[in-house]
Amino acid sequence: MKAHSLASLLFVLLFEPLACSAETPARADPAGTSEGLEAARLLKQPSEPGMAETQARRLVALMTPEERFDMVSGGNSFGISGVPRLGIPAINFADASAGIRIIKDTPTEIYKQTTAFPATILLASTWDRDLAAAYAKAIGEEMRAGNIHVLLGPGANIYRVALNGRNFEYMGEDPFLSSRMIENYVRGLQSMGVAATLKHFIGNETELFRKTSNSIIDERALNEIYLPAFKAGIDAGAWAVMTSYNQIDGEWAGQSAGVINGLLRGKLGFQWLCMTDWVSTWDGKKLAASGQDLEKPSGFALKRDRDALLGTPEIDRMAVRILKTCIAAGLFAANFQRPELMDNWAGREAVARRVNECGIILLQNNGILPIAPDCAKGGTILVVGTNASRKEMSGRGSGHVKGFNNKSYAEAVAETFEGDVVVERYPSDSQIRAASLILYFPGYPLEGVPAESESLDRPFWMPDDKLLERCARLNPRTVVCVTAGAGVEMDWAPQAAAIVQAYYGGQTGAAALMDILTGKVNPSGKLPFTIEKRFEDSPGFGYDRRPFEISKTWPIAYFDKTKLNGIMVNREKTEASVYNIHYKEGVFVGYRWYDEKRIEPRFPFGHGLSYTTFQYDDLVVEKTDGDRVRVSFRLTNTGKREGAEIAQLYVGDVRAGVQRSTHELKGFQRVALKPGESQTVNLELGRDAFSFWDVTTHAWRVEPGEFEISVGASSRALPLKKQIKL
Repeated sequence: MKAHSLASLLFVLLFEPLACSAETPARADPAGTSEGLEAARLLKQPSEPGMAETQARRLVALMTPEERFDMVSGGNSFGISGVPRLGIPAINFADASAGIRIIKDTPTEIYKQTTAFPATILLASTWDRDLAAAYAKAIGEEMRAGNIHVLLGPGANIYRVALNGRNFEYMGEDPFLSSRMIENYVRGLQSMGVAATLKHFIGNETELFRKTSNSIIDERALNEIYLPAFKAGIDAGAWAVMTSYNQIDGEWAGQSAGVINGLLRGKLGFQWLCMTDWVSTWDGKKLAASGQDLEKPSGFALKRDRDALLGTPEIDRMAVRILKTCIAAGLFAANFQRPELMDNWAGREAVARRVNECGIILLQNNGILPIAPDCAKGGTILVVGTNASRKEMSGRGSGHVKGFNNKSYAEAVAETFEGDVVVERYPSDSQIRAASLILYFPGYPLEGVPAESESLDRPFWMPDDKLLERCARLNPRTVVCVTAGAGVEMDWAPQAAAIVQAYYGGQTGAAALMDILTGKVNPSGKLPFTIEKRFEDSPGFGYDRRPFEISKTWPIAYFDKTKLNGIMVNREKTEASVYNIHYKEGVFVGYRWYDEKRIEPRFPFGHGLSYTTFQYDDLVVEKTDGDRVRVSFRLTNTGKREGAEIAQLYVGDVRAGVQRSTHELKGFQRVALKPGESQTVNLELGRDAFSFWDVTTHAWRVEPGEFEISVGASSRALPLKKQIKL
């Protein structure tokens, strides 16, 4: 009891002078009644968010040093431990960004089923801010129904290389598009009174030996490409951030004061809960001093240094920020769980279906699409592909959501089309030639390797490529629907009748795809990344071979080391073999790289076809008050079908003092038009649309001079251009 009193007094003196007033909580009696009543009062969400810290400090003063330490060192593996003695409830976490992943022995076991939403890369392909908010709000509703307080998503990393097995969890290659989708995801999710977690901060653009990689990113690229989506999520009010597995400049991100106190809390102004990724930190003293708050899943590093850290101001600060976040966000509310929301399965499924309809992309079409349901009447539809009979349309790892009402592509084809539907994994040449239509569903399998998954990177080629090439060559009516979360090699593309980027559509993906193939829904999705012809064209080419190029040193990770949850380390010295990933392309990521190097991609960033056509004209660019620029243009549906176009606005510095991309995305709008209908689209640009990060002043800078404003349907289809002087 004496130790408890001394620790509490020290905490009060250091952090909360007000706690020494007449309102100082009484010391605990044997039953803890007085402290419990005081804790109950302090757990209530304040009317002013600024009061949450005062309440948190007073709560921590009631806790023993052991209770504080247990809270910050993981507690329960999928959440934050409570303090039963004081009536502080536990906080429950769930994976991931595309719904709630049910995991045994975690709070998610309360669910009998959860909705499998489309992958977030598919959400990004809608380029629809409102839909991003609706998608996340539906997930938030399901969380409240099952008493889940914190979602471990959305992913805010950048699609740097196509091989990253986790690209399906992110929002693409462009920081502007990613930022707009992330901020609306955060607002939508948190509108339901739950917390979003931005991950993985920062520089986690590969899954290849992710726990032993060191990301080397220059200052300008960090600020222009990799930080904006995190900043947008933080500015939108995200309650939590998760650090990444990798090192940044030679220190593990989850225990780096430069990353957390410097970048996250200093530069981006984040003041709420920061947590580690699962088993990603090794030095408890560094972690406690870094600005980190919570080590998941069970405090490995902190517990190694427990004797030195127990009862210290560093641990107390961590506990304060955890409680402050939970109080301000209302996560301790007595009526947090709302089981009456559980039954809205149809409503949430409708949102998921709408995302598929707006995000699936028609990449190529020689006129075969849309297909009438009776197109093969009296003939045969041959259904082929690794993913033709797969039901769980979700990437693997923490982003995998099983869903319910799952339907495979093969089942959906049989329900949609007339004629004899034959599902054949390895068809003969005669079967291929004889088919009235081939619907090919290639991709990576749900089980085995290669796969798209957390902790794995995958090849640029697909397991189907040789058979797919044979089908396209032997039958000119081969429609390819790619089930993948990123770009793939498409040497067979010139011979395919049509190519659709179907992604992972969750439980509504197959049905929505059939509606697009048959024309019930006019496709309108656009690529949030570039699909290169060869991976050798990519700015990241070569990174996948680096660990093996240093084969003389790499095996020491396996020599005299102990395997600890997926990483080879020395338990005593916490050593690991690390390889460097040089982001050598700097700011030239995605379309910026292909434009700078004049490399023709297979399909450019922003590309996507429709069953109708659109015309752009009447571009007007003018300066307004406050040093802003107003851009307007007319968009007309010149076809015979109703459809939606995603109009894109790019800005280029005509004569820049530093090397800059020829054009960068700075505005977009989804516009739905009936046949023959026109609409004037108005977009406004602030100074940030013209700025770059100046490494000499370490600040954003706009150079006076001429800027070119370009408008069109993709990064490589920009018919309208005008210059303006700033």
